[in-house]
Amino acid sequence: MSKISRRGFIGSAASAALLGPFAREAFAQTVKPARLVIVVECNGIYPVAFLSQGARASLGAGVGSNIMFSSTYPKTPRTLTGDALGSALCLDPLLSTSGSLSLENRAAVVLGLSNLVAGGGHTSGTGALSCAVDGAGATIDAVLAPKLKRTAPFEAIRLGTSGALVPIAYQTCSFGPKRPAPIFVNPTLAYNSTFGTMLASSGGAAERSSLFDFAKADVKDALATFRGNSNERIKLERYLASLEALRTRETRLKEMADGVRPLLPPAPGANPLLTGTGSPPDSLKWLEAQFEIATTALLGGLTNTVVLASGTSGFDVRYDSIISGIGRHDLQHGVDTPANWNAIAAVTRKHVELIAKLARNLAKTPEVNASGSMLDHTVIVYMSDNGEQHHSTGREWPVLLVGGNALGFRTDGRTVIFPAAGEPSNRQISNLFNALGHAAGDASFNTFGNEGAARIAPGPLSEIFA
Repeated sequence: MSKISRRGFIGSAASAALLGPFAREAFAQTVKPARLVIVVECNGIYPVAFLSQGARASLGAGVGSNIMFSSTYPKTPRTLTGDALGSALCLDPLLSTSGSLSLENRAAVVLGLSNLVAGGGHTSGTGALSCAVDGAGATIDAVLAPKLKRTAPFEAIRLGTSGALVPIAYQTCSFGPKRPAPIFVNPTLAYNSTFGTMLASSGGAAERSSLFDFAKADVKDALATFRGNSNERIKLERYLASLEALRTRETRLKEMADGVRPLLPPAPGANPLLTGTGSPPDSLKWLEAQFEIATTALLGGLTNTVVLASGTSGFDVRYDSIISGIGRHDLQHGVDTPANWNAIAAVTRKHVELIAKLARNLAKTPEVNASGSMLDHTVIVYMSDNGEQHHSTGREWPVLLVGGNALGFRTDGRTVIFPAAGEPSNRQISNLFNALGHAAGDASFNTFGNEGAARIAPGPLSEIFA
């Protein structure tokens, strides 16, 4: 589907249905649109999965390994422009097929970034997104979400899948030290939590509003006669503030409902991705359902920050649609066998396919209150939760970036290869996150992370961010 003109879209009847009442507010904004999507695959993304033919030729000998080829990395950063990214083992979903938009020149690959403070192993927990020891710091999504919120009702939406059969997981994102952020790993719960207010009957919506108003009035009455200590009063005041924020969000969601309903994915009971998937479920099918929810949330203006954590809270997820009867852990331990390696590569390729589908939906949607498409103003980051392999050392974290050109990202079909960990010119995942902070509008965002004296250099990566 070709992208229609922004003027034609905004003036069409379709735009009224798709954008609804939040379009009017968007036009009044003076803040540059900006969005962040982070996709985290559990238990390793092998560097060779992102290695184009040009990058292979540039690195020369040693690139045959599935796992590490850091000995062939350059001594200074190397940038390959105009790289054919789609020639990489797992990046062919970026290529144009059946007339779809090619994303080769809307993406970039970054190799050689380290994150030693996070550890690695089977998983770094929150360390991947915090550049800190697991549980010791806020993750980048939590730090940037308030800066990106704008008028969206949700500060961030965090979705995923898990090997643990729980509805909510707490192992990938964090609001701060020992303050894990919840991730909905059950798509039904995610759907209802995100769209429930919009789907509620008028009677149900009125009842929810009445409950909020009753609770607010009750807390205000308690504060008016409160004689306790200051700490207890602060708790009541915070409770009142949270109720007021929830009430505001409910109102905002109801205002946006008519515009968002046409974008809704199938309801859980009618979604073939969620039926007949067995127990434990096929993680890739559930992940695809979560991507559908995330796509609607972004297109509908419900949030500007999304995390999709694939395999959080226990990485032993199943991929029966690719290889039956074996979980991620055992699959990785047999990586040297062709069947297992091919399955692992297929799983990474499926993640890229889902990212490409999301990116194409954003690319064909004109940005409101700015030039270009929604993809131009959205950067998608795809990385692992532990680095480059099953038992990672944290020395290499391959990254795929898509979109974000209007935010300053040089996602123009390039591969950037940094020197290996231990070299003076090695750079860290925290430098990538510094770039995300700059893209969110904070030009002083140069010190995120908790590496301490092990921080090599502050600030963004000039090779991928202008």
